[in-house]
Order: sequence, then C-alpha cells, then structure tokens
Amino acid sequence: MTSKEFAHLLGVSQSTVSRALNNSPLISESRKAFIRLKAAEFGFELNSQARSLKTNRTGTVGILFPRHFKSMNDNLMLTHLYDRIQKELIASDHDIMTVYDYGENRGISAFERIIKRRKVDALIILRSELSEREMDLIRENNFPCVSMLLTGSQKKPLYYCLSDSRLGGELAGDFFGGFPEFAMMYIGIDEDPDESRNRCAGFRRGLAKHGRKLPAANVFSCGMSFASAYELAGKMLPGLGENKTAVFAYNDIVALGIIDAIREKGIAIPGRVQLIGMDDIPLAGWMRPHLSTLHIPVEDMVPNACKLIRDLIEGNDMGDYRSMYQPTLITRDTTLSRPSARG
Repeated sequence: MTSKEFAHLLGVSQSTVSRALNNSPLISESRKAFIRLKAAEFGFELNSQARSLKTNRTGTVGILFPRHFKSMNDNLMLTHLYDRIQKELIASDHDIMTVYDYGENRGISAFERIIKRRKVDALIILRSELSEREMDLIRENNFPCVSMLLTGSQKKPLYYCLSDSRLGGELAGDFFGGFPEFAMMYIGIDEDPDESRNRCAGFRRGLAKHGRKLPAANVFSCGMSFASAYELAGKMLPGLGENKTAVFAYNDIVALGIIDAIREKGIAIPGRVQLIGMDDIPLAGWMRPHLSTLHIPVEDMVPNACKLIRDLIEGNDMGDYRSMYQPTLITRDTTLSRPSARG
C-alpha cells in the first residue's frame, strides 16, 4: 500500500499521513494517535527513503562494534549490551544497524563510510579506543556519537555513558587484599591491551590499600574467549593449585573458562583458588559455582545512553554531557566471605 492509497483510505491528505508518522508538531496528538493506530492495523510503514528525504533522517541508529569483535558467542558483555540497546531503541521507533569495522576497504573504513554517507542518524560506540582520524571525522561532520566503552583521555567530542572499569579493578583488589594467605593474580586479554592495563592498574591500587603488591610474574593474558582462558589455565596447572591464589579476571567469560579448567583438576573453589570476574553477564549467575563479579550497571547506562542519542538526533543542546557509572562487587560462590566478616 502506498502512502497515497493509505491517505485516501483514511480520508486525509498524503502530507497529513507523512507529518503524523514523522511526529510533526503541525499535527495534533489525537490525529497522530489515530493515524498511527490505523497504520498498525493495516500494516502500513512509511517508506524509509521518503522519510529520509523529508526529515533528513534515516530513523536508524548504528551500533559500532570493536575491531577485535568476532562473534556474539565470545564477548557476551557486548551481546548483553547490544540486546538491551536494541530493545530500548526499538521501543522509541528507531531501527538498528550493526557496524562491524574490520579495517579499510578501498581506502575507506566502515566507520568513515557510515559517517560521510549519513547512513545512520547517530552511532553508539562499543569500542575502547578511537583513532585521531576517527575523532576528526566526528568533529568535521558534527556527527552525534555516544560512547559506552571508551577509555583513556580521548573523550571529546564524544558524549559518553561509561562504567568506571578501573574502579572495578580497585574494588576487586580491595576485597582480595584482605586475604594475606592468598597470592594475587591478574588475567587480562590480548585483544584490548589498553583496557586490560586499565583494569590491572585498578587492581594494583586496590591491593595497595592493604600493603599488597601484584608481582609482574603473576600478570597473564589470553584471548577473549572461554576456550582461550581454559587453555591458559591448563598451562598454569598444577602450579595454580599448589598455593592459595586469588584471581581477578578481565571479564566473566575469562573467569568462567578458568573455573572450568580448575574444577577438572579437582582444585577447591574458593578454598584454594578465589575468582572475581567483571561485567555480571547473566551467565555469571547461572553457571555453578556462581561467579563473584563486578556488576556493570547496564540497566542504568543503556536507557540514559539511548535517551542521549535521541536528544542529539533531535538537535538538543546537551552541553558537556559525561556520565560515569560505578560498578559494584557481587560476591557469590567463587570467593570466601569478606575478611571483615570472618570469625
């Protein structure tokens, strides 16, 4: 059904239909509600190209994934974030475009192509770093972007809703630092070394509150997958089980891979090895033993990031909007009781 046919069916003009479905202030709210109800009843959708020509918008928000991203099965935190973001945006009548940028094609990256061609109205960035060239592209094109994972000092001109992952590492170090009989260990990832170092730095800071240190020999790295963490733990055994060890892992998937290898060897968790992950993905509370982890408040971050995106698309002045969210430590089966509570 064309917009002309749909308008004729309702006994209104074609421009009235277009304005109502584009939320124009020239149409009363009651008229908008009536036309939207009939559009849903008849399964009518305004042609996206026609909408774009009239509003200079696509009605689509892009979600930019990291270059190291391989699969929704490996990085379950990004899967968790994506699921919440797309539900939030769909509820506000936005379409979603996932953007995988694995490098340049004919001299231009997917990131650059998306921005220059205005294929989406805005981008939610799920990367920890952007290059200077990419930052310049955002500035030059005045393109609305909200970051949910950016680390380091390169913040402007981005708006962001971030979790303080360094603080997360500090909370893990502060907790483990109260167990003097346990050696400390950190396991990062190869794919995102800057963010991995950031979390490790926080861990060291938390340990320092108790006069504890993290030896360089006890800092390891693996791939961002369950299988890679399992393989690393296998190489570290049986030494990992000989001494009591407290392990802070980059994220929950790495921690769960380590747990699987440790349990196969019959090493007691948390009696011999304690573990804390980061993210608090749903799987962390489903697997047994239930994983102690740093909870990232995505339930607050995602709605605020999506509202910010909508405001930026509408051209609202958001000032210098920057929002940093604090993780919280969730203790479950893979850690002993808090030192202050031990008898």
